[in-house]
Amino acid sequence: MPPVDATPDLSRRRWLILLSALLSFFAVAVTFFAVPPLVPELARRFALSHLEIGILMGAIAVPAIFLSIPLGAAIDRWPARAVGNGGLLAMVVGSVIFALAPSYAVLLVGRLLFGIGGLVINLLLARLITRAFAGRELALAMGLFNATYPAGMIVMFSFHPRLVVALGWRGELLVLAALVLLAIPLHNLVVPGRLGGATRLVEDTVGPRVTRPLTALAVSWMLFFAAFASVFTFAPEWAGGGPQALLTVTLVTWVSLLLNPVVGILIDRWGHAVRWVVCGEVLLAVVLGLMAAGLLAPVPAMLLIGLTAASVPTATYSLPGRLVPAARVGFAFGFITAFSNLGTLAGPAAAGALRDAVGGWSIPWATLAVLALLGAIAALLVGPGRES
Repeated sequence: MPPVDATPDLSRRRWLILLSALLSFFAVAVTFFAVPPLVPELARRFALSHLEIGILMGAIAVPAIFLSIPLGAAIDRWPARAVGNGGLLAMVVGSVIFALAPSYAVLLVGRLLFGIGGLVINLLLARLITRAFAGRELALAMGLFNATYPAGMIVMFSFHPRLVVALGWRGELLVLAALVLLAIPLHNLVVPGRLGGATRLVEDTVGPRVTRPLTALAVSWMLFFAAFASVFTFAPEWAGGGPQALLTVTLVTWVSLLLNPVVGILIDRWGHAVRWVVCGEVLLAVVLGLMAAGLLAPVPAMLLIGLTAASVPTATYSLPGRLVPAARVGFAFGFITAFSNLGTLAGPAAAGALRDAVGGWSIPWATLAVLALLGAIAALLVGPGRES
């Protein structure tokens, strides 16, 4: 007997599913952004260079480079609840290892293991939301989902000074591990054992899995993240360092947090998702160019980058469901995630290496501006027919 399509059930509980997704993804976000506020402490304790800090920031992305595509395809078929539990538990173990690490090598191991769990959760939740909100409010749901990342950064950058004084840097990281544990009960309550349906649809066996629009979207997403992750890694130092610089950089996330849902509503109503991606990456290139030239102060720079953080992720995440059949949504998210994590790994590492080599920020920011501009060009190749 063919599998029963569970989409109607998912639709009826779609807002509960989104709530569970937000909590789980928030746990991913706060741990991802735990490194930048800890840069001075980690650099002092482990004698790290800017290059090593960049690698540590990007290490969370290494598993995704190699595993996103096979995991994305597998998540189209594996039991959803069990997959989520496995991902959350891997995040807990990785967080604890990072918090207790006695050396730089062990820090990397913890970051890599957390990256595997975070990858599984990211792919599962993106597919789950796409299924639950299919045909209505999808971009709004993705806007709220992506707003979780800036919310995580705001929390870490704002409360880090107090947490590190009260708990120490290791205690602060153990609190993040406990946060992941809190996401597990709601996940098990809301997420079905299996998503059902769409596993052996006709579309699954027709046409190539990798198409030009999907590849163009993946390249654009990669180049955006190469620049964007570098900003979050090094902008606090560029802005002068200390708690005030951390608060300045959180302006990016405040703007993004407020505008992500707005962008989602606008895309749901009028379409043109590709144009949002292109305009966002062009704006990012312009801002980075002005930063390189010393023509933009930290506060306006972070506010403008916040606009790109609201437009590009929301629009990008609303596109895979429009570019591929329902049976291949997990694969599509895996494909673009592999590329974005390559950018997350390479961008901060390259920017850190340039900073070590030249001793200033002009060349790193200018290089990242070029990458953002190339990302906008790649987005144009997705095609105007995919915008609505």
